[in-house]
Amino acid sequence: MTTRPNSLPPPAPDSDSEVETLRRRVADLEQLNSVLATEHIKLERISRVFHVTHVLAVEMQSASNISEIHERVLTLITAELGYERAVLAVVEPHDEVLTGWLCSTSGPGAHFQRMPHTARLPLDDGTWLLSSVLRNGAPLLVTDDRPPTGDAQANALLGLCGYAVLPMVLLGQPLGLLIVDNPQGGRTITADDRDLLQHVADHAAVMIGGIQSVVRRAQRLAVDEERSRIALEIHDSISQQLYGITYTIGACARQLPANPEAVREQLLYLLPQAQHAAQGLRRAIFDLWPDDLDATRFKEELSGYLEEIVPPPRPRLFLQVDAVFDMLPTPVRRQLYRIAQESLNNVSKHAAARQAKLTLLRQGDEVIMRLADNGKGFDPTVVLSDGTASGHYGFTSMRERAEALGAQLRVDSVPDEGTTITVTLPFRIRDA
Repeated sequence: MTTRPNSLPPPAPDSDSEVETLRRRVADLEQLNSVLATEHIKLERISRVFHVTHVLAVEMQSASNISEIHERVLTLITAELGYERAVLAVVEPHDEVLTGWLCSTSGPGAHFQRMPHTARLPLDDGTWLLSSVLRNGAPLLVTDDRPPTGDAQANALLGLCGYAVLPMVLLGQPLGLLIVDNPQGGRTITADDRDLLQHVADHAAVMIGGIQSVVRRAQRLAVDEERSRIALEIHDSISQQLYGITYTIGACARQLPANPEAVREQLLYLLPQAQHAAQGLRRAIFDLWPDDLDATRFKEELSGYLEEIVPPPRPRLFLQVDAVFDMLPTPVRRQLYRIAQESLNNVSKHAAARQAKLTLLRQGDEVIMRLADNGKGFDPTVVLSDGTASGHYGFTSMRERAEALGAQLRVDSVPDEGTTITVTLPFRIRDA
């Protein structure tokens, strides 16, 4: 019988080497955890940037004007991102000044909103901090007590200490800037905060610059269109009338002194022609100065217009215009006047009405202008469905003008019972 050798016992553990191995593994894990934590912070920052971009895109899509974009950007910084205060100012390019100051706070901090909206700070001094930021186009993190401007009063109103200045620049053109700080809690604005806020400023610049470009283009087109319209009006009416007057005066001169009675009759004929030409010229001049159009002038011009286009016996015109008309922006007042003109033109040409009544009143959040006549009326299903007839009656141009105001135009008519044209638009106060 063979005896099996006894198995060798395992070697005694080297406790020091195992401890060292564990320490290395712990150190590796700690290093890995540090790397993961850093990456997590980076991912959170990227996620925050994407979130801000999404919120900005959603907010900007529904913004109707530059002022609304300014307000939404400030609200995003304070309400969404949690900074205590955000200040926005825009560059007025013609005068090289910062103005249009707006402020938003995240809590009960309305007392920080002390910078007047219309305050104007010049940008010609490159030593001013805000001027240098706009000139360089790069954000700046201010951690000391450096004042933002060289104007002691403006510095006191802003009351900044530890803040970020973010330029809004598009294609090298400075549009404005953002100033962000935490004046109540005193939380430090970090470099990461600066980068995130500059991301907001860059997106705001794209939106603001885009709207400004559209507005400038629309203004140029409007100016060109108005020039063409006035030139056409002068050529088609005033110029022709003046030519006829000049021709008749020449004929009168040739008849003197042999035939004074014939000359007298021709001069009496010329008098209303000259008056009509003067009225047309007055209308053209009035069109160039729409700021003068208040409620009183609105009524006077419409009454005068009806007298010019309709010989006696003309329909009686009743006018009721609320004082709210004077609170509307100038372009709105002008377009309402044009719509009213075209409506009266229809009354004179097509309605055969004995009277018409125009009212312009505010009802809640809306302004309603209505012109009703007691003329012969028409069938809207026939006239409004026919593009030629609709254009002939001026409904197409009236509807386009109303839509340009964000308004609705409604035409109600019944044969032999008259016509009512109603324009309903949201109430907006004119710019100060």
